[in-house]
Amino acid sequence: MSSLFHRQQRSGTLASNGKKFDASRDRGRPFQFTIGIGQVIRGWDEGVIQMSLGEKAMLRISSDYGYGARGAGGVIPPNADLNFEVELLGINGKSK
Repeated sequence: MSSLFHRQQRSGTLASNGKKFDASRDRGRPFQFTIGIGQVIRGWDEGVIQMSLGEKAMLRISSDYGYGARGAGGVIPPNADLNFEVELLGINGKSK
């Protein structure tokens, strides 16, 4: 997997009940990360790499590709499946 810098808007919800736990749109700032270096959960690394610039997608991430048995920060329970609505705004300096 290559290291590509990505910038995107996102909104994350728990698959079990639809409860929103994070949204870069609400903060008014896109989320930025590099693919392939363990900076984000495995489901993001594998899902976003398949997207094209400007594309919108729903990433449905099983717990083993998310936060697994540990959960995250008291916001994401252990073994939770997650849904992320994402829009890819930039790749390696190219913007939508």
